[in-house]
Amino acid sequence: MSSFSIALLNWYSQHKRALPWRTTTNPYSIVISEFMLQQTQVSRVSEKYLPFLQRFPTLQSLAQASSADVIRAWSGLGYNRRALLLHRFAQKVWSDYAGEIPRSVKELSTLPGIGSYMKGAIASFAFNLPEPAIDVNVRRIFWRYFRGKDQGKPLPRKAEEELFLLVQGQIPSGKSNEFHNALMDFGSAVCTRNAPSCASCPLHLSCAFAPLYFQQEEKVLCVRERKPEKGVYELGKCVPNRIFRGRIVEFARNNQGDFLLDELGVSIKKDYSSSDELWLRELCLKLIAERLLEAVMRKKLISLS
Repeated sequence: MSSFSIALLNWYSQHKRALPWRTTTNPYSIVISEFMLQQTQVSRVSEKYLPFLQRFPTLQSLAQASSADVIRAWSGLGYNRRALLLHRFAQKVWSDYAGEIPRSVKELSTLPGIGSYMKGAIASFAFNLPEPAIDVNVRRIFWRYFRGKDQGKPLPRKAEEELFLLVQGQIPSGKSNEFHNALMDFGSAVCTRNAPSCASCPLHLSCAFAPLYFQQEEKVLCVRERKPEKGVYELGKCVPNRIFRGRIVEFARNNQGDFLLDELGVSIKKDYSSSDELWLRELCLKLIAERLLEAVMRKKLISLS
């Protein structure tokens, strides 16, 4: 192992987080956690992970469930589209692979919901294969340590290929799962985006970025520009549409009878008025087109058309 990998794994042995999906080697259970962890805080996933597995203990049970049941079980995790992608993933694995999640990244990449990070994550976390799983944490750690630059966003294609090979070369034999878990925890606790703990970092003496940060601090940090999200004002504050989309799906989960569009409006927006009707109708129609709202509605949404 390289000195980087040794130091990282030594740190991890003392500081690793106790997370429920790290106590299993079941590929299906690990895939569930990876879908959940996309854009959702670890603390929230920790609360929802085991109840979801209790509801769908096997890939077969998930594949054969209705979309409505899957979305209901997903409640509280946000970004409901991921629930449908997970459902489609399970159905595809059940129909095309006899319920056995494929191990190769080539086969994984053909499945619903699987992008460049997810195929590496499943190969590494579920099967302990030496495949890089590069998310913002891994990108930031490696680019800082080996290149002396802060980088939190995707790189140009050539640089991403270089990074892939760099990460791949550091994965210790037979320890891909442990190594990637260490990177996730290290990026969350030490090599953070906005306030890296360089002074107490066990890697700072050999890190190309630490001397720059000691000298210039926040001036050398990469501040990601957030694209403005579409939304509407609620009580004087602009709230993103994705928040209202989640509220709409949650309302549909919890209401069994027919309901009016205006009834939905006042339930999901505190200052809802008739001027919001067109906006709400468009949100609902889009959710139905994506099969998110339709899936959890066993009743009729009145006055939508």
